[in-house]
Amino acid sequence: FQFDSGPSLISGLSSKSTNPLRQVLDAIGTADDVEWYNYNGWMVHDYADGKSFKLTTGDDGTFEKAIEEKAGREAREEFERFRDIMLTSGGLTEVSGYIPPLALRGDLFVARSMLGYLLKFLTIGTKGLLLTGPFTLTMEKYGLTHPFLIKWFDYLAFALSGLDAAHTQAAPVSYTMGDLHRKGRILDYPKGGMDSLIEALVKGLVNHGGELRLNSRVERLILLEENGKVCCKGVILSDGKIIKATKGVVCNAPLWNMARIVSDSLLPDDKASSSSSSSSSSSILHAAVAKIKKQADEMEMTGSFMHLHLGIPKEGIPTDIEMHHSMLNFDVDVEEEQNLVIISIPTVADSSLAPEGYHIIHAYTAASENFKDWESFLEQNKDSGKVGASPNSSKARNYSNQEGYEQLKTKKAEALWKAVEFIIPDVRERAAAEGSICIVGTPLTHRRYNQRFRGTYGPAPSPGKNVWELPGCTTPIQGLLTCGDTCFPGIGLPGVAASGTIAANTLVDVSTQLELMRSLKSNGALQ
Repeated sequence: FQFDSGPSLISGLSSKSTNPLRQVLDAIGTADDVEWYNYNGWMVHDYADGKSFKLTTGDDGTFEKAIEEKAGREAREEFERFRDIMLTSGGLTEVSGYIPPLALRGDLFVARSMLGYLLKFLTIGTKGLLLTGPFTLTMEKYGLTHPFLIKWFDYLAFALSGLDAAHTQAAPVSYTMGDLHRKGRILDYPKGGMDSLIEALVKGLVNHGGELRLNSRVERLILLEENGKVCCKGVILSDGKIIKATKGVVCNAPLWNMARIVSDSLLPDDKASSSSSSSSSSSILHAAVAKIKKQADEMEMTGSFMHLHLGIPKEGIPTDIEMHHSMLNFDVDVEEEQNLVIISIPTVADSSLAPEGYHIIHAYTAASENFKDWESFLEQNKDSGKVGASPNSSKARNYSNQEGYEQLKTKKAEALWKAVEFIIPDVRERAAAEGSICIVGTPLTHRRYNQRFRGTYGPAPSPGKNVWELPGCTTPIQGLLTCGDTCFPGIGLPGVAASGTIAANTLVDVSTQLELMRSLKSNGALQ
């Protein structure tokens, strides 16, 4: 059984597109190494009325008909008006893809790398305020008022960011509408599972002279003061091995975890002297670290996940079962704990992911689990932010031996079982059959394997803010850059790929960046 931990939905990867991850694959020359299964949507099941409908991609009217059957003709007509406004030439959907991450960087040379997109940048105009604001402002501006449609876009926003439409920037939702509702649009799934996509990225890394080192946890950064600035000169691994940086260090740990690594990088003498201000050098180091810690302390976060992985006999399950399903109660706030459950059945696309005669299923509660329910099982009853030992070590899973853990795990998994039962009523019997497999993961499991502080999905708006305000790829420490979902542009595969692209661009001179852009444009991989 070969399980994916996510993501559930992918689009814009099977052909050249504006998807930043696809552009990365084109840039490293391994886009054609992944074979894709294409399909046209997913099922949505509403506990409130027991109705199910399919979000069908494309523009043939199938999804609009489903809206009418679900919520009435007024809902359909209002959706069609809103969709047409969003997808029109020069509308928010098109504008959201005007500036590719490959044209961005984290220094002043961005003025040069962006020059070819200056006209498009100026064309964005006031739409930029809409794109960076909450999606609810876009809904209000364009007259979206039907109760079901408001709930629908809350659901779509939550599926993207772990936040409702009032707290999700309009840019990713607008972009996604194009992926879903433009003519001929499809969804993609990599044959061989997400591992195939990862292997393509690793192959590109190796082909270009890079090296991937597994089980190489960074314990500390090498921080030095040079000419009044703090510089990162490399990393020290947990086994004591030192790797010196030639250009810089890019950290993909979430900001909360990075703050702990940076703090641990201050030597005892630095900590002592910086607190007493007896050393100007240590004082500068301490100030830079303090800035990063302050950023982390001020950044809010979304909830965590429960996971259910199943390998079950597929005999008797309809052969036309859809690959993806969302289960929720539309009468309840989408952010309510355990309301939304997302289900993926990848063997619909690729039967080789399981032994012959079996399906694999992954169900999870999307970013709605309260980590406070699980903290008591950790050492000192809290997450220290320190990146842990190997996920498979006894130390890393010590929490699972704590009294009450299994009981809470069973209780919290019930929502997942209930959701899968809606689609496969006898799933528990199938899961208990000989040869089947059943694995339940908690927020602590999610934290442990993904090295995520408090098992979070990612950032959330700060108090008093409608949407997140994320830092760029640079930090107060010269030579230390960041990528991932706690820096611009945020959560999701496209966003994270974009952040990595921006960090990579910043490490090279602008002429190298422009040459890559020219090469990709010449073969149609960059717009």
